[in-house]
Amino acid sequence: MECVGWAFLAILTIFFLATSWRKWPDPLIDFGHDLYIPWRIAQGALLYRDIDDIYGPLSQYLNAGLFRVFGVGMMVLEGANILVFLAILIVVYLLFRRAWGRFAAFVSSAIFIAVFGFAQYVGIGNYNYAAPYSHESTHGMLVSVLLLLVLVRWEEAPTVRRSFLAGGLLGLAAVLKPEFLLAGALTTLAALLMRWRCRKPVPRESIALWGAGIVLPTLAFAAWFSIWLPWSTALANASRAWLNAAGTARFTSDPVQAGFLGLDHPWQNLAEHGQATLLAALAIASICGLAWLAEQRTRPWQRVAFSAAAILGAGWLSIFPMNWSGVGRCLLGLTLAYVLFAAVSAIRRAPAGPNIPVATLRLMIALLAAALMARMFLNGRIFQYGFYQAALAGMLVPAVMLSELPARLRLKDWGKAVVVLAGLALFVPGVVLLAGQSQSILNRKTLPIGRGGDQFYAFPQEIDSSGELVRRVIDWIRQHPGPRSLVVLPEGEMINYLVRMPNPVAPFIFYSWATSEGRSEKVVYELQQRPPDLVVIISRDLSEYGIARYGEAPGKGREIMRWVEANYRKAESIGGDPLDNRARGALILQRKR
Repeated sequence: MECVGWAFLAILTIFFLATSWRKWPDPLIDFGHDLYIPWRIAQGALLYRDIDDIYGPLSQYLNAGLFRVFGVGMMVLEGANILVFLAILIVVYLLFRRAWGRFAAFVSSAIFIAVFGFAQYVGIGNYNYAAPYSHESTHGMLVSVLLLLVLVRWEEAPTVRRSFLAGGLLGLAAVLKPEFLLAGALTTLAALLMRWRCRKPVPRESIALWGAGIVLPTLAFAAWFSIWLPWSTALANASRAWLNAAGTARFTSDPVQAGFLGLDHPWQNLAEHGQATLLAALAIASICGLAWLAEQRTRPWQRVAFSAAAILGAGWLSIFPMNWSGVGRCLLGLTLAYVLFAAVSAIRRAPAGPNIPVATLRLMIALLAAALMARMFLNGRIFQYGFYQAALAGMLVPAVMLSELPARLRLKDWGKAVVVLAGLALFVPGVVLLAGQSQSILNRKTLPIGRGGDQFYAFPQEIDSSGELVRRVIDWIRQHPGPRSLVVLPEGEMINYLVRMPNPVAPFIFYSWATSEGRSEKVVYELQQRPPDLVVIISRDLSEYGIARYGEAPGKGREIMRWVEANYRKAESIGGDPLDNRARGALILQRKR
């Protein structure tokens, strides 16, 4: 039976890969940076000195290694990313199977594939496992679930090998993204507390190896950077992921980052999350209550009536009033409620034999799911960053409902069947509706950009002109060989990568935090020292950053644009004014001689 389930998951994965094939990236935003960095590193550039980044060094050097071994190409990274996705899928299935059984594991895994794997729910691409906006997000997801898998085995026997491996995985999270370091630290702390609660001491040598594993990745990267930089700078670069999070207020001062967190309207968002959580809990409780009533009836027609009410009611709720695009609003609340329940259950239940109690494993999965949603704690969503931050929570809720709740209510075969059928009636239409929404967006991406292993598809000009502008800029540059360096304003390292022209300065965006608080002058100084041969100004809607027209105000591109105007002349104009979001266009400038 398990083979049939795996065959179904394989078919599901192939379907969503095929229908989204090469439609994963955005032509202008984010993903191009994650192609550009490893290409430059593979050429000999040093991260944080020659190319700036806000996350840890692991993913970029790993991708640079892939480029060196297999050649430079977008599909090289996307092929590796699909393997990362499959590894995550296998690990989470194994964890969920042990925690809630095979059926719940298959349902949750299918949801992971269909809703979070390769879908697109917004106009910008990049929020999927094939072409993530940052590879640290998908690599960090794999590291986090692997750490959880190791901690499960470590709980059973904290050998030095398992301790070192657990510490090493937590150390890898420290050179990726800060949310994975937080999530890994919480699950690790939970494992330690459960050992202490069960009065099972951890050997000193295991603790020592654990600590060694934690610091090893950071020290290894620090040693690498120290070949070219002073040791203090090298150590700071190796610790870039968490130092950026700890040493800046941009997550609350930047309006966009505040919106991602939900801090733009905190009380309103809190009320919406509370209401969504309450309604979701009531829906699940109603289904379980009707199943319990059906099982208590002795007359067949009463059983059928209550069962039909549960199943048909769940289906009606899913298809009509339910807003599946906003389902992320209830996930963190439900997950936190379950964390409290699972914590009480795990603490009260003593371990049986050498195996870790199921209650402890459930608690650790829920903790990881809640920790990953901390980055959107007042703006929970399954779209955008939700493809990894909300994925575990989105898998947890159906697993608990389909497997654990019937057992907690002591339902027998009839009641369990009602909960399962009603649960499927609730979740399956939602998954189908979300998949349909994604397919509708992906089907519109028909414009080819790039060539060979770098080719992908974007929206045609009548839907979004960004792809057509990028394509025409690339064509012009290829038809006019000679220049060797390029800066794209206000953002666009996808163009640098596709034409294989380096950006001579370290910054990769030229707005928001990169130019605020006096940083514009530093950017201009760097441009003066290493002026590019070409400058491309391309339309990019920055209204969410408070920029109506790029270059109109100090700290919002004015200093950079004045330098460009003084030192460059127009070579080509494409479309309308690139600084006018209504006109949409691109301007190619050559350096004055």
